[in-house]
Amino acid sequence: MKKIVAVFDGSKFSDSTLQYAIRMGLQHNATITGVFSEKMEFAYAGGGGRRNMDGSMQFERACQHAGIHYNVRRGSDAVTQSILKESRYADMLLIDASETMNPFTEESPTPFVKDILTNAKCPVLLLPRHFTDVRKICWLYDGSPVSIFAFKMFSYILPVFNALPLNVVTVQTANHTRELPYEGMVKELIEMHAPQAHFVSLKGQPEVEIAHYLREQALESLVILGAYQRNALSMLFRPSMADVLVREHQWPLFIAHNK
Repeated sequence: MKKIVAVFDGSKFSDSTLQYAIRMGLQHNATITGVFSEKMEFAYAGGGGRRNMDGSMQFERACQHAGIHYNVRRGSDAVTQSILKESRYADMLLIDASETMNPFTEESPTPFVKDILTNAKCPVLLLPRHFTDVRKICWLYDGSPVSIFAFKMFSYILPVFNALPLNVVTVQTANHTRELPYEGMVKELIEMHAPQAHFVSLKGQPEVEIAHYLREQALESLVILGAYQRNALSMLFRPSMADVLVREHQWPLFIAHNK
């Protein structure tokens, strides 16, 4: 059994996060821990304690109806630190990509989401505004250790998805063609987890070509992204790449780093 933490702002309860949490619990035999912050609610929402309780009760009812194991965490002052602490003991974290934990609208990725992505101690699944069943996987691969690590974590934590169609996406610069990084070993690794994988090679600037490629894919796609950290970033998937995809807010983004 796995532990998956789902983050909720009770004043702006994310139905998408709830639906993904329930689906993950059912598909992957996971205990879902819903994290709610009462203190933030009182400060920003006015009567927020009641709203927070409403959100957590909605979460509990949905888990009970689905028949999955769950926990509820309420009442933390330092919401970011509380979530990061939970991540240390979790297999994966679920969070809406537009989450702010304040009453204001901010551009994605928000400072709150950036902080979580940078410092989380487990992989993070960033969620779009609307729930869609995952039916296809796109792995953005550049041969770096963090890219490989993300794929392995995805395969271990969400093994049910290993049976789905998988596109391994790489980018070549327009004037330089090279072999797939560590082609023999990566194909051997993929063969062990997803033998049905298809390799896609794009040409151009990664931030442009990957975003364009993904826009042509079905919204049922989930994207594996290999890095989001301040140091030792891969050359391809630096923060600007992740930020571009977060701003699109269309696909679930599985983000992991091995710091």
